[in-house]
Amino acid sequence: MAAQEGSITIDETADVHPSVILEGKVAIGAFTVVGAGTVITGDVVIGHHSLVQCNVVLRGKIRIGSYVHIYDSVCIEQGRPAKVGGSAAEEPDQSVIADEAWINHGATMHGSRIGRGGVVGLNACLNYNCRVGAGAIVTDGSACPVDFVVPDNAVAEGVPARIVQENITDRDRIRLMGLVPKTWAHYAGDLQEEAANR
Repeated sequence: MAAQEGSITIDETADVHPSVILEGKVAIGAFTVVGAGTVITGDVVIGHHSLVQCNVVLRGKIRIGSYVHIYDSVCIEQGRPAKVGGSAAEEPDQSVIADEAWINHGATMHGSRIGRGGVVGLNACLNYNCRVGAGAIVTDGSACPVDFVVPDNAVAEGVPARIVQENITDRDRIRLMGLVPKTWAHYAGDLQEEAANR
């Protein structure tokens, strides 16, 4: 790793590329892979069997679950403090990504939350304090405005985003993404474990 400061904890089974920059309080779980050029700074926890691909930026206080996939050039930051500096936040924003979530290439998140198995598509954006429900999808290129809520198993689309479908199934996920993200995350995570155990 290019730099280490603060409290860095990396499980011995994790695979962190030597070019990754880690600063602050960072914990990386078992069988998690962190790709080249990634910067993780602040107070960041990443669960087990997750994938953080190349050139990702994770900054501030961020909680990432297990079997999560975060792809190349994603930017995730903590968000706004509360009631200072012109911030309209009643409480500090938080970036929390639940188990089995999927954040695709080029996406941006500011102090937002993704529920279990939720998806943020290619180059999609979540502005401050957005909530993406369990199993929900924000489609490629969509932009969710401040405080936007995507209900569980719903699809948000457009600029600005609006809810275009509810009560989606895995058949809808395959139509929109070509796969079922949480199933793929488990498949890939288990392969990561097999590779580490060889």
